[in-house]
Amino acid sequence: MDFETVVTDVKGRFETVSAQAQDVAKLGVNTFKASTDVVVAGVQDLVKSNSGVAKHLVDAGKTSFEKAKADGFVAVASNPVEYLPQGRNEVVSAFNSSVTLVSKTGEKLVKVLKGGVNDISVTISGKPSVKRSVKKTATSARKTATKAAGSAKKTAKKVAKKATA
Repeated sequence: MDFETVVTDVKGRFETVSAQAQDVAKLGVNTFKASTDVVVAGVQDLVKSNSGVAKHLVDAGKTSFEKAKADGFVAVASNPVEYLPQGRNEVVSAFNSSVTLVSKTGEKLVKVLKGGVNDISVTISGKPSVKRSVKKTATSARKTATKAAGSAKKTAKKVAKKATA
């Protein structure tokens, strides 16, 4: 084996590894973008679903405070439970929906990350790469997030209707 053959062989291998490294970097960035989309959508859904309940609880607290202020200290001291704001059911419902939203977001994030890791390992191993799976997963995550946002709006409307009733 002469020196030129070794240099040519190393150069060929370096180009292959370099191309794989570029593909891995692209897949890593795409996976990061997809996972960021999933997390942002999950946080937005969480804020949207809980903001209605928070507003309702603040309004109920203000109403209770105004009632206690109008009735006076003696009335509040004789029956303090009457002046506590109502909202236990809304808080429990918001907590349960928050747990569900966080769980679903976590599951989506795991899917995106597993898909990204799988694509990267396929790229490194030299088998045909499935680059579209990260994009498909990101698109699927966005669609699911949009659906979840719609259901969060419905939940917020229901809470608002209960608050006015």
